[in-house]
Amino acid sequence: MSRDPAWGRLRHAALSRPTRGQAIIGVLCALLGFGIVQQVSSVRTQSPFASARTEDLVQILDSLDQRSQRLDAQITTLTAARDRLRSSRDAEAAAAKERQRRADEVGILAGTVAAEGPGVVVTLSGEVSAGLVLDTVQELRDAGAEAMEINGQRVVVSTAFTDSDTAVLVNGKPVGGPKRPIVIRAIGNSATLATSLTIPGGVVETAAADGVRVTIVRAQTVTVRAVVPAPTRS
Repeated sequence: MSRDPAWGRLRHAALSRPTRGQAIIGVLCALLGFGIVQQVSSVRTQSPFASARTEDLVQILDSLDQRSQRLDAQITTLTAARDRLRSSRDAEAAAAKERQRRADEVGILAGTVAAEGPGVVVTLSGEVSAGLVLDTVQELRDAGAEAMEINGQRVVVSTAFTDSDTAVLVNGKPVGGPKRPIVIRAIGNSATLATSLTIPGGVVETAAADGVRVTIVRAQTVTVRAVVPAPTRS
């Protein structure tokens, strides 16, 4: 009966003396296995929940869930408070802006602040009367002029126009004469203001009949710098 060569090699390997390299490899494998076992054992020992009961773990999870819910509620409350503060600041800023806008409008109408915007510059040259100046101002005002000045004098509701021997007086101050044209600066819609003076039978035709030449210049920016003193409170 012939022997199997594989069995012979296996028997020889089992009975033969291990070499030095094989012995070292065996020792290293043993140490590695021992280290892994110790690490797993250490992790199990160090875990605070390793020996906890199921009921305890459930209570811990419930506690964490409740804490998370409380934190979410606090975040929601703080976010709502922040939004209210932001909305309040925006509302206050909008209200302040609106108050300033109204104050500016009142100041412009009252003539206590300067103004700037589109409008027309009207020049009256020749023997100009106070009546013609008044008619021109009224036509411009009816056409929507927001602010006007005449040769450095602000025109407001109480402005008076009178004639003198040498000039037209605005609020008692001379603003024009034979050699000094009267210049009216008016802020508003330039097309509407110009049309109000050139309609048939309007200021331009009336002035021409009296020998006064009227020139109208539309401008994107007209500046009214003259102001009147603000009324004082008693």
